[in-house]
Amino acid sequence: MSDPTFKIETPRLLISYLQPDLDSYCNFLVALYNTPEFIASNGKTPITTRNVARRQLEGRFRAEHARNSYSTYFFSLRNPSNPSNLSSATPIGTVSLICGDEPKFYTAFDLGFTILLEYIKKGYTKEAARGLMEYVEREQGVKDILGLYDPANKASGTVFRSLGFVDVGLRQLLVFGPDVIGQVWVKKGMNEDVSVYGLPK
Repeated sequence: MSDPTFKIETPRLLISYLQPDLDSYCNFLVALYNTPEFIASNGKTPITTRNVARRQLEGRFRAEHARNSYSTYFFSLRNPSNPSNLSSATPIGTVSLICGDEPKFYTAFDLGFTILLEYIKKGYTKEAARGLMEYVEREQGVKDILGLYDPANKASGTVFRSLGFVDVGLRQLLVFGPDVIGQVWVKKGMNEDVSVYGLPK
């Protein structure tokens, strides 16, 4: 997760690792995680300063990546004059694949995403999600991916539907807390009995 040159290229975006040594990445994470939309879906974040963001990137985010091979990534708009250059791209969101910590974890990755408000409804989130899913399937053979989110977040449902996921209803999501009930979608072709992935029937 520390390779500053790593990137997944899609037609309009570059997907890259989070770099804690870059102030611009830390500042962006603070801005993104403190939008009203993010807080409404995920609750108030402790990531309110650059230094806290840096510690999160160096700690929890890197630990998740080391444990699961995947974690949270930035996605950025390509600079038309230098489309493959990360330093000139504009960060607009994050996309992630996580599965939780033992003993509360799932055997399939959970696809997550968030984006700055001014960039919604342009297809960027779908493009980033599809780009990451295609990469992990091509490079690591990862095919089973879940979509778990707050039922009130209709925008997430729209993205999963556009990606061809199948809605399998509400389930208790112990990974996020003992009382959390979330909407569950599965990638097309997966078993719709999600208990096989560690979720309740």
